[in-house]
Amino acid sequence: MNTFTLEIFDDEGRQCTFYTVRWEEADVSETNRFFEKYENESNFEKPIQELAVFLTKKIGNDVGAQKDFFRFENAAQALPPSGRYKVGEITINYGDFPLRLYCLRISDNLVVLFNGGEKTAESAQGGTTSMAFHEANLFAKRILTALQAREIYITPDERGFRSVDDAEEIFL
Repeated sequence: MNTFTLEIFDDEGRQCTFYTVRWEEADVSETNRFFEKYENESNFEKPIQELAVFLTKKIGNDVGAQKDFFRFENAAQALPPSGRYKVGEITINYGDFPLRLYCLRISDNLVVLFNGGEKTAESAQGGTTSMAFHEANLFAKRILTALQAREIYITPDERGFRSVDDAEEIFL
């Protein structure tokens, strides 16, 4: 069965908490798989660092998960945002950025990160991002359905998820 768990990825930011998903049979979350895939490749060392800084500093600490930061990809969204963003000494320019990280923006304070890939085609459905794109939309639809069905809920501080039995470990 295609069961996955929803788990905290980073809750250290002042503005936003990041969750991730992990297939039940997997040892590593989808977001960790993304970062591990590219962190040691010299072509992607700089972009992966820029994306990590954008997530932790800009979204996590400074301003939260503003809608303008996310590009809609069916039920899911993608990072980096369109345009050009400066975070400290790092500038992310969407037009030149070689990677896509899929996610689900719940609110300014809560984002679920999925997996991604190298952008090798004009559309998300094409190229090396195809599988990550399809999985991201599957994850997003299941999370949104679970929220609508009240199988899971957003915590009162709007920075986390809980299941109806108040368990921290959430299987979907």
